[in-house]
Amino acid sequence: MNTFELNKIKSGDNLLKQTPKKEDYSLIINQDTLFTKNGVNVGLYIKISKEQSNLIRAASLNTKYIKGSRTRGIQTQSSIFGSLPRIARRNDYCRFSSQTKSEKSNTSILFSFLPHLTEIYKKYLPKQYDRDIEIINENVIDDYLLQKKAPFTTANINVNHAIKYHRDTGNFKGNLSNVLILRDGIEGGQLVFPEYGFALAQEDSYLAIFDGQSEIHGVMPIIKTKENPYRASIVYYTLENMKHCYPFKMELERLQNVASVRANRRAENQDPTKIKKS
Repeated sequence: MNTFELNKIKSGDNLLKQTPKKEDYSLIINQDTLFTKNGVNVGLYIKISKEQSNLIRAASLNTKYIKGSRTRGIQTQSSIFGSLPRIARRNDYCRFSSQTKSEKSNTSILFSFLPHLTEIYKKYLPKQYDRDIEIINENVIDDYLLQKKAPFTTANINVNHAIKYHRDTGNFKGNLSNVLILRDGIEGGQLVFPEYGFALAQEDSYLAIFDGQSEIHGVMPIIKTKENPYRASIVYYTLENMKHCYPFKMELERLQNVASVRANRRAENQDPTKIKKS
């Protein structure tokens, strides 16, 4: 295991929402590496076993994706598994994603990796694990946990997403980003950290754990080299808004009450989304 001390060489705020370029980095990290700041472990880049990655690969290639726009001729796709908070105008109750229920085998495969992920945390990032699991235990009701003793409630599979420079948002503050890469038939797709002048190679079966909320990062363009290419990024996280969720039975009761109020407001020709607070 290599060690890499993080030293910021420039500000990357001016790069936000821009496409990463090769001149944004001078080093590509392509081996197991532990990242430190002032000698403290803050991130990790590590290859997982072929057995584990091939299980998740089967789920990633088998799921029924929601298709998006094309990038350099490659169709982008995504699937969401696990728990989701309320979205007022669309799904105004805490719930499990539709694919969690319709793709039970894929859900089981994706979340079977969580014990391995938590063991990686305990070995390399023990203080971070202790902090994260405490936050989950204090803020997220057990109804929404698919794996006990794991500080993650949700998993996304994103295929062929070359994301511009950004910071992650929506997760519990201080939690790290967890991205497993599975890929074949493509070039590019490195994960670039322009403020530090390096990129992670993001080769097949590599897991990256990093502070995506603080550190600006983005994905290099993806170019296909053969038919049926893919670059699947499996992201494990917990959205902070899960802390507002009631027990699942209460969420359904709340949804019924909200629906009734909105129906009455429609009947009165009033805006149904503006519900008076008691």
